Amino acid sequence: MKNFIPLATCSLVVICVLSSCRAVPSNSNNTGNDTTSGPNALPSAISGLVLEGPISPVSKPNVPNEQPLAGAPVTITNAANSTIVATVTSDTAGKLLVRVNAGSYMLTAGEIANGSFPRPPQAQVIQVPNNTTVYDTLHYDTGIR
Repeated sequence: MKNFIPLATCSLVVICVLSSCRAVPSNSNNTGNDTTSGPNALPSAISGLVLEGPISPVSKPNVPNEQPLAGAPVTITNAANSTIVATVTSDTAGKLLVRVNAGSYMLTAGEIANGSFPRPPQAQVIQVPNNTTVYDTLHYDTGIR
């Protein structure tokens, strides 16, 4: 029993380790301070999914005709004062996350490196309530018909 560690001690260590962890979007290029923790933590967030489609010229019932799009640039602008809050790039799963204050934001999807296809969607304005994560999907057009 020399190597016995009480369960309460193990639990406390696990809780301490987990509480020190936080998710930070690695592809985020926020233009301000760290907004994910500490005194400047922002209570709301915009979580996005970027898809491209159609991926097949023939659509079939109950078969998705879109797929996640990695590397899509998205600019998030405060709609009230036109200040750029963040410029992010979708990850390999087509996801993005930006912490923001409650308010109105414009999401502007940018062109992919080659400049032709897939084409970005039009900019859209979303409302973000306090202490809420708003989910949005951006659909790039591949031009496949």
